[in-house]
Amino acid sequence: MPIVKIERLDHQGRGIGKIDGKIVFIPKTLLDEEVDVNLVLEKKKFFEGEIKEIVKSSDNRISPICPHFFDCGGCQFLHVNYENSLKFKQNKVENIINKNLIKKVLINPIVASDEELFYRNKITLQVDKAIGYYKEKTNVIIPIEKCFIADVKINKIYDILKDNINMDNINQIIIRSTKNTSQSMLIFKTCGKVDNNEIIVLLKDLVQSIYINNELIYGEEKIIEQLLDYKFYISPTSFFQVNTKQAEKLYKIAINYADISKDDMVLDLYCGTGTIGIIASKYAKKVVGIELNKEAINDANLNKKLNKISNIEFYAGDVGKILHKKQYKPDIVIVDPPRAGLDSLAIQEIVNIKPKKLVYISCDLMTLARDLNILSDYFDIIEITPVDLFSQTSHVESVVKLELKKY
Repeated sequence: MPIVKIERLDHQGRGIGKIDGKIVFIPKTLLDEEVDVNLVLEKKKFFEGEIKEIVKSSDNRISPICPHFFDCGGCQFLHVNYENSLKFKQNKVENIINKNLIKKVLINPIVASDEELFYRNKITLQVDKAIGYYKEKTNVIIPIEKCFIADVKINKIYDILKDNINMDNINQIIIRSTKNTSQSMLIFKTCGKVDNNEIIVLLKDLVQSIYINNELIYGEEKIIEQLLDYKFYISPTSFFQVNTKQAEKLYKIAINYADISKDDMVLDLYCGTGTIGIIASKYAKKVVGIELNKEAINDANLNKKLNKISNIEFYAGDVGKILHKKQYKPDIVIVDPPRAGLDSLAIQEIVNIKPKKLVYISCDLMTLARDLNILSDYFDIIEITPVDLFSQTSHVESVVKLELKKY
């Protein structure tokens, strides 16, 4: 293959070059590097390749700490220092937002993570003879000895189970841990009979909870994490931000943007297990949380009781439909939608409500820009703060402060 010069990086952190005038995407390369590539995919308009040899290296390249980095799909940025990965994310936010919005928006400097490594409180390991992570965009399992972005306790549990448990009939292993309460949970997904007793005896002193598929075989049904001044249950299927310390920073920014007073009613939309709404309840007269997932709402109500909060209510159902039916008149709306962003009915109902303040938490910049374009007809976009929740990856979280336009 010809030598490819990297002309720029895409929003996934992949290098972009050309072969015979056709674009080629090459992960884990840097600007101005020259690389010999193996082509792994050919499409009509582009190629995808992987590094065969780095012919000319960037001054910004460092040796990755993880020996699995070039094969594993878990990280994208272990080949640059943390400061440079933050610059990439800052530029990514600025480029996507200001390219897609008519008016330029104030974008604050990204909030760095105190933990560049060993921060993830949840990992999903794939099992099929080998145990590890999938190679990016494949179902090929890359065996790993250690995960450099997973919590230290998760690595300790993994180290014990990978060498001591019969992996026959196990398809997947999920390990969850907590940062502030030192608890952990194991979930095994199986395709046949496994030795429950072997698993319990080996791991019971390290974990508070063990599940085989949906059956609790040892310990507590849920583990508990503390976030700011509140405690939250985590069940096997609960959504919980994977970087606990950064989640605390994220929620502080969101609460600060909301600027809630004691007479305000707050709507917490796509509320999950109620984390943001429960934190907001301290400042508000009343909070209402809405979430499609019924199990999440069950956990939200348990979290309400756990924290002895009386001024919050949770409802399970489609956000747009419930808003249309209930006709709420909140002062403040906080939204934290999934990657797909807000659907058209939810946006229309938020616009009809006319809250004086809207706080939008997003994990996907493209859908965020799309939604902000619509909302900007009715709200002023005051500022955006990016937060690095996913160190060593190309992902970035953003918090947006919006205020109702004054005509």
